[in-house]
Amino acid sequence: MLTQSSINIIKVAGELDIARREEVRLALQVDGPGQGILVDFVEVTYTDSTIIAEVLRFYKDAHAAGRRIAILIESPRFERILQYAGLSGVFPIFKDRAQALSYLMQEGA
Repeated sequence: MLTQSSINIIKVAGELDIARREEVRLALQVDGPGQGILVDFVEVTYTDSTIIAEVLRFYKDAHAAGRRIAILIESPRFERILQYAGLSGVFPIFKDRAQALSYLMQEGA
């Protein structure tokens, strides 16, 4: 079982588009198995499909490495983009930090 101290938090903010692709790619790194990762997109004001592709790549890499992932968003616009892309069922998405952390600490999450 994971503890809150074994969960890495990656926080990304602002407008995320192709100009910030490399920055986002570097932020979303998978460094080995075992730890949970909370990706905090609460302060994201805009995102495009380039960034969604990076998040998908990251999720696949993390999943392959056996890491648990939770995505935290508050923006209805961001949530709609994930829905339109058909990814709302792929990512474990939360609007509440405590719920996301609880999910990451569950056995078999």
